[in-house]
Amino acid sequence: MLRTMTAVFTGLTLATTLVMPVQARDKDKPKAEKVITVYLGAHTGRGIEREVNELHGKMERDGWRFAQMVPHMENSDTEGVWVTYVR
Repeated sequence: MLRTMTAVFTGLTLATTLVMPVQARDKDKPKAEKVITVYLGAHTGRGIEREVNELHGKMERDGWRFAQMVPHMENSDTEGVWVTYVR
């Protein structure tokens, strides 16, 4: 019985220490009013790096802030990327 109670207490303590910093961080973070995700295909012949750089510049000039970039992979081949911006 004591071993079970110790395991439960340890689990609750770990869960609290793992969750609390995330909640504190998210509370202080300003919420985005607008979010936009753009897909850039990798097979345009121009090079995905160049397209991403040009998109970043355009979006910054329009007041958007970079949030995340996720690659689109199929069969170990880069098909493109999704790039997300917030305002």
